[in-house]
Amino acid sequence: MRPAKFNLDAELTVRVGDELLANSKRIALLRQIDQIENLTKAAKLAGYSYKGAWDSIQQMSELSGGTLLERHAGGKGGGRTKLTERGKQLLKNFSLIQTEHQRFIARLDKLANGLSADYAALAEIPMKTSARNQFAGVIASINQGPVHDEIDIRLHEDLHLTASITHESSRELQLEIGAKVFALIKASMVHVATEDCEESSVNYFSGIAKKIITGKNYSEIVLSLEEGIEIVATIPNTTKQTKSIQAGDELSLWFDPSNVILGIAA
Repeated sequence: MRPAKFNLDAELTVRVGDELLANSKRIALLRQIDQIENLTKAAKLAGYSYKGAWDSIQQMSELSGGTLLERHAGGKGGGRTKLTERGKQLLKNFSLIQTEHQRFIARLDKLANGLSADYAALAEIPMKTSARNQFAGVIASINQGPVHDEIDIRLHEDLHLTASITHESSRELQLEIGAKVFALIKASMVHVATEDCEESSVNYFSGIAKKIITGKNYSEIVLSLEEGIEIVATIPNTTKQTKSIQAGDELSLWFDPSNVILGIAA
């Protein structure tokens, strides 16, 4: 029987710490407001109640550190609600990130379908996860220990990452060399430094800051590695280095193997 086509799906969300700043639904609300300049109508078109739309806008304003809406008193045609410059910038930034995210999912989908024969899948497997960093790779080696196994995963040519999971988890997933896996890493678990630092033996990379989104308490940094692979880090604004980082800077980044979550096609 011919294997079914994989359909991979992942919703894009932007968080400030653990709080939701933006997702597709919230951005759809901003886009409707920008187009029709009427909060009541925009809320209905985006699938919100008026109160739900207003509460979401208020939360986004607080997390982004500025007002997103401005209201104009009505005349004959009634009042208008418009996006501020900050609101328009948030809409633009999310749209740019969304475009890159869709390209990544398309690449991942292509890779998954190339492996469909190996998985012998008979049904679609949708994948939705809140993890900002999602990678597909092949297990290059497994170093077994009495409690934990270190799994070396090849993402592309010479680009590898290491995951540390319990030996029991490794056994349950039936991991073996050559197996295809998904690696997930929370953005808050990725450490970033502007200066040279002592290179770790595993999960240490150099990248270029491609995009920076500054929130009230945290900043999100999108770093570009080799072969178009990107990784996202969220760091607190209280650190000295946060204010000095600019797009185009070369940065060091690393993450602990125990913070890598592995998954396989079921």
